[in-house]
Amino acid sequence: MKHSVAIIDSNSTHRNDVVKLLSLYYDVQDYDNEGAAFGGMRARRPDVILVGPQVGAGSGTNLIRDLRKDPGLAWIPTIYIADNEDFRTVDQLRDAGIREKLVQPYAPQTLLSLLSRQINGRVEQGWQALPGSQRKALESSLQAFNRIVEDLTRGKPLPFADVSKSCQAVVEAVQNHELGGLLDQIRRHDNVTYVHSLRFASMMSLFGSAIGLPEDQQLVLAIGGMLANVGMMTVPRPVLHKAGALSPQEWEAVRNHVQVAERILSTCDDIPKGVGLIVSHHHERLDGSGYPRGLTGKDLNQLSRMAGIIDVFCALTDHRPHKPSLSPAAALALMTEEMSAQLDVGLLAKFQAIMLEVGGFEAM
Repeated sequence: MKHSVAIIDSNSTHRNDVVKLLSLYYDVQDYDNEGAAFGGMRARRPDVILVGPQVGAGSGTNLIRDLRKDPGLAWIPTIYIADNEDFRTVDQLRDAGIREKLVQPYAPQTLLSLLSRQINGRVEQGWQALPGSQRKALESSLQAFNRIVEDLTRGKPLPFADVSKSCQAVVEAVQNHELGGLLDQIRRHDNVTYVHSLRFASMMSLFGSAIGLPEDQQLVLAIGGMLANVGMMTVPRPVLHKAGALSPQEWEAVRNHVQVAERILSTCDDIPKGVGLIVSHHHERLDGSGYPRGLTGKDLNQLSRMAGIIDVFCALTDHRPHKPSLSPAAALALMTEEMSAQLDVGLLAKFQAIMLEVGGFEAM
């Protein structure tokens, strides 16, 4: 889902710069005065509010005090963008109850990171009300995902034990018939690689369970799905979120994520063979049109073929800036009608039947 951010600032140059940056990632509302802002935000509540130091004839800190008094807007996370950080400004921020701030000039990535933290903080807070297995799957997978990012940044091996533990929680959620609620929650998160990875892992586990694979194989499927796009962590965020067509160099960086993932997995000695196949083959297609090696059907076993189906399904139904997402039903229709040479039609028919049986078209 695309989150919404409001920017309220009388400095039109700064406001327009923010709108230009954030429009790549979010639905952006912009206002130059308090009256228009309050009316607009009451009609279409944003997920986060950015407030500049000057708003109309008043100050940004005064506007935030007014926000705190509005029952429909008071709960929305608010970030103050200051033009300096002198003692007077610090006192005003404290008196207004402002915890999050940026001081100009700031790096665009600093603003994006702060926005994501605010959005995801509210999303993750909502997980507390979920049934136990859903909450466990979400919390443990996010913890494992963050650990992967941290360890890879520090040059450490992949924390496979953490990943395996989190995927066991995903398998349990599938067995408890709680997948729909889990996927509905994960799509609200503001980390596209994490969202895609958990959706991939969940649906691989569901696929394996539905066709009768034992639990240890369901776990292999879930781990393979979780790690299939671990190489995407090295792709710059502007490329992942780019609204237009990728340049040849950007497309090459995206395609290279498979080999990057293979190198990451090579740092571990205890990776099951099936996990490696899913990671290496999820973009390969039966007719040889896939990548990175252009393998054909004779080279792709059942796990690889299942991964190819889930990869396409997730790609078609994920929310991405460069294309509108398809409904699950439309995605499966397209896969059935236009990709029969690329995907295993027998497994695809089983997957479509699974989606119908679990009533998963809307939740997925």
